[in-house]
Amino acid sequence: MTVTLMANGFTCESNAKEIQKAIRQLEKKALRETAKVLRKEIKSVVPKDEGVLKKNIGTWVKGKAKEDPVLQIGVYDRARARKKGYQYAYHAHLVQWGTVKMQGTDYLRAPVFRNLDIIIAIQAEYLRQIEDIKANGLPSKEDEVADD
Repeated sequence: MTVTLMANGFTCESNAKEIQKAIRQLEKKALRETAKVLRKEIKSVVPKDEGVLKKNIGTWVKGKAKEDPVLQIGVYDRARARKKGYQYAYHAHLVQWGTVKMQGTDYLRAPVFRNLDIIIAIQAEYLRQIEDIKANGLPSKEDEVADD
């Protein structure tokens, strides 16, 4: 909040919307950074002969302006795979859960649980920045300009 003193009184300007927007942006950045690590780890766990499946693993950070962002990890559907120029991985669920003749490979959930320490570290880094914004507000324009 900014308070400006005038000759006949004072005016009060709120920058709460800008702070909320900055916090949402930091939340999304934290999730995207987490997604990079997890996507790489998941692709390393997929069986070697499953090149089609490796290409079809994707991550999405979803959430509108007034919603909390959410990270989703999964396999592209038929339309998205076609749009990206990939062959559709129709067998992704069979590799994940297995069949009567083949044991499943937990390539989606297991890497997430194995890397919880890394995920927590990434999230904590951005949480510190969010807490700083909540405590001190957005940096003012004068603070951003380097002294000459």
